[in-house]
Amino acid sequence: MILSEIAEFVIDNYPDSCIAHNHEVIKGCRDGWYEESLIDPLLTFYMHEEMDLCGCGVPEQTYEIIRLYLHIRKDWFTKDMLYEEVLERYKNDLHIDTQDSLQAGLLQFLAYVLDSHDFTEHGGSIGGCWLTEDGERLLKVLDEWHKRESQET
Repeated sequence: MILSEIAEFVIDNYPDSCIAHNHEVIKGCRDGWYEESLIDPLLTFYMHEEMDLCGCGVPEQTYEIIRLYLHIRKDWFTKDMLYEEVLERYKNDLHIDTQDSLQAGLLQFLAYVLDSHDFTEHGGSIGGCWLTEDGERLLKVLDEWHKRESQET
Protein backbone atom coordinates (compact mmCIF):
# COMPACT_ATOMS: atom_id res chain seq x y z
CA MET A 1 0.00 0.00 0.00
CA ILE A 2 1.32 3.42 -0.94
CA LEU A 3 0.20 6.94 -0.09
CA SER A 4 -1.43 7.62 -3.45
CA GLU A 5 -3.64 4.56 -3.00
CA ILE A 6 -4.58 5.78 0.47
CA ALA A 7 -5.39 9.25 -0.88
CA GLU A 8 -7.59 7.72 -3.58
CA PHE A 9 -9.35 5.65 -0.94
CA VAL A 10 -9.95 8.77 1.18
CA ILE A 11 -11.42 10.88 -1.62
CA ASP A 12 -13.60 7.98 -2.77
CA ASN A 13 -14.90 7.23 0.74
CA TYR A 14 -14.77 10.69 2.34
CA PRO A 15 -15.76 13.10 -0.45
CA ASP A 16 -16.33 15.94 2.04
CA SER A 17 -12.85 15.68 3.55
CA CYS A 18 -10.35 18.51 3.35
CA ILE A 19 -8.01 16.44 1.19
CA ALA A 20 -10.81 15.96 -1.34
CA HIS A 21 -11.46 19.72 -1.48
CA ASN A 22 -8.04 21.26 -0.86
CA HIS A 23 -5.51 18.90 -2.42
CA GLU A 24 -5.33 17.60 -5.95
CA VAL A 25 -5.41 13.82 -5.87
CA ILE A 26 -4.11 12.53 -9.19
CA LYS A 27 -5.62 9.09 -9.66
CA GLY A 28 -3.10 6.56 -10.86
CA CYS A 29 -0.05 8.79 -10.27
CA ARG A 30 2.68 6.88 -8.38
CA ASP A 31 5.62 9.29 -8.83
CA GLY A 32 7.94 9.80 -5.86
CA TRP A 33 7.41 13.57 -5.67
CA TYR A 34 3.66 13.00 -5.63
CA GLU A 35 3.84 10.34 -2.91
CA GLU A 36 5.81 12.73 -0.70
CA SER A 37 3.34 15.57 -1.38
CA LEU A 38 0.57 13.45 0.15
CA ILE A 39 2.16 13.01 3.59
CA ASP A 40 0.89 16.23 5.17
CA PRO A 41 -2.64 16.18 3.68
CA LEU A 42 -3.10 12.56 4.75
CA LEU A 43 -1.68 13.25 8.19
CA THR A 44 -4.12 16.15 8.50
CA PHE A 45 -6.99 13.93 7.42
CA TYR A 46 -6.26 11.22 9.97
CA MET A 47 -5.17 13.35 12.91
CA HIS A 48 -7.47 16.34 12.58
CA GLU A 49 -10.51 15.12 10.69
CA GLU A 50 -10.74 11.51 11.78
CA MET A 51 -9.39 11.75 15.33
CA ASP A 52 -10.34 15.40 15.94
CA LEU A 53 -6.93 16.26 17.41
CA CYS A 54 -5.76 19.85 17.41
CA GLY A 55 -2.30 20.86 16.30
CA CYS A 56 -1.13 22.75 19.37
CA GLY A 57 1.60 21.62 21.73
CA VAL A 58 4.03 19.26 20.05
CA PRO A 59 1.79 17.10 17.85
CA GLU A 60 4.81 15.28 16.43
CA GLN A 61 5.24 13.55 19.78
CA THR A 62 1.66 12.35 19.55
CA TYR A 63 2.16 11.11 15.99
CA GLU A 64 5.24 9.19 17.06
CA ILE A 65 3.59 7.52 20.08
CA ILE A 66 0.66 6.45 17.89
CA ARG A 67 3.06 5.15 15.22
CA LEU A 68 5.07 3.13 17.72
CA TYR A 69 1.96 1.75 19.42
CA LEU A 70 0.46 0.67 16.09
CA HIS A 71 3.73 -1.08 15.20
CA ILE A 72 3.65 -3.01 18.46
CA ARG A 73 0.05 -4.08 17.88
CA LYS A 74 0.80 -5.05 14.29
CA ASP A 75 3.87 -7.04 15.32
CA TRP A 76 1.91 -8.82 18.03
CA PHE A 77 -0.61 -9.97 15.47
CA THR A 78 1.63 -10.70 12.47
CA LYS A 79 4.74 -12.01 14.25
CA ASP A 80 2.87 -14.07 16.84
CA MET A 81 4.65 -12.33 19.73
CA LEU A 82 4.22 -13.51 23.28
CA TYR A 83 2.38 -11.11 25.55
CA GLU A 84 5.55 -10.71 27.62
CA GLU A 85 7.29 -9.48 24.46
CA VAL A 86 4.52 -6.95 23.92
CA LEU A 87 4.96 -5.66 27.48
CA GLU A 88 8.70 -5.38 26.88
CA ARG A 89 8.06 -3.37 23.70
CA TYR A 90 5.73 -1.05 25.61
CA LYS A 91 8.54 -0.51 28.09
CA ASN A 92 11.35 -0.09 25.55
CA ASP A 93 9.56 1.64 22.66
CA LEU A 94 6.92 3.70 24.51
CA HIS A 95 8.66 4.05 27.89
CA ILE A 96 5.52 2.72 29.57
CA ASP A 97 5.82 0.44 32.56
CA THR A 98 2.59 -1.52 32.61
CA GLN A 99 3.24 -2.40 36.27
CA ASP A 100 2.62 1.27 37.13
CA SER A 101 -1.15 1.75 37.25
CA LEU A 102 -1.04 5.35 35.94
CA GLN A 103 1.19 4.44 33.02
CA ALA A 104 -0.95 1.40 32.29
CA GLY A 105 -3.99 3.69 32.37
CA LEU A 106 -2.40 6.01 29.79
CA LEU A 107 -1.64 3.06 27.55
CA GLN A 108 -5.19 1.78 27.93
CA PHE A 109 -6.55 5.25 27.10
CA LEU A 110 -4.47 5.29 23.89
CA ALA A 111 -5.82 1.85 23.04
CA TYR A 112 -9.42 2.96 23.70
CA VAL A 113 -9.06 6.09 21.55
CA LEU A 114 -7.54 4.28 18.59
CA ASP A 115 -10.12 1.51 18.90
CA SER A 116 -13.00 4.00 19.07
CA HIS A 117 -11.80 5.53 15.79
CA ASP A 118 -11.64 2.08 14.19
CA PHE A 119 -7.86 2.01 13.76
CA THR A 120 -7.79 -1.12 15.90
CA GLU A 121 -10.32 -3.78 16.76
CA HIS A 122 -10.43 -6.20 19.64
CA GLY A 123 -12.25 -9.26 20.80
CA GLY A 124 -12.48 -9.99 24.51
CA SER A 125 -9.88 -7.46 25.69
CA ILE A 126 -8.52 -4.14 24.43
CA GLY A 127 -5.06 -5.45 25.31
CA GLY A 128 -5.33 -7.98 22.50
CA CYS A 129 -6.30 -5.56 19.73
CA TRP A 130 -5.11 -5.74 16.14
CA LEU A 131 -4.98 -3.20 13.32
CA THR A 132 -7.93 -2.68 11.02
CA GLU A 133 -7.47 -1.71 7.36
CA ASP A 134 -7.81 1.93 8.46
CA GLY A 135 -5.16 1.30 11.11
CA GLU A 136 -2.85 -0.11 8.43
CA ARG A 137 -3.43 3.00 6.30
CA LEU A 138 -2.77 5.32 9.26
CA LEU A 139 0.40 3.41 10.11
CA LYS A 140 1.64 3.76 6.52
CA VAL A 141 1.06 7.53 6.62
CA LEU A 142 2.83 7.80 9.97
CA ASP A 143 5.75 5.69 8.74
CA GLU A 144 6.17 7.91 5.69
CA TRP A 145 5.95 11.02 7.89
CA HIS A 146 8.57 9.52 10.24
CA LYS A 147 10.88 8.64 7.35
CA ARG A 148 10.65 12.18 5.96
CA GLU A 149 11.23 13.77 9.37
CA SER A 150 14.21 11.50 10.03
CA GLN A 151 15.80 12.51 6.72
CA GLU A 152 15.32 16.22 7.46
CA THR A 153 17.11 16.12 10.83
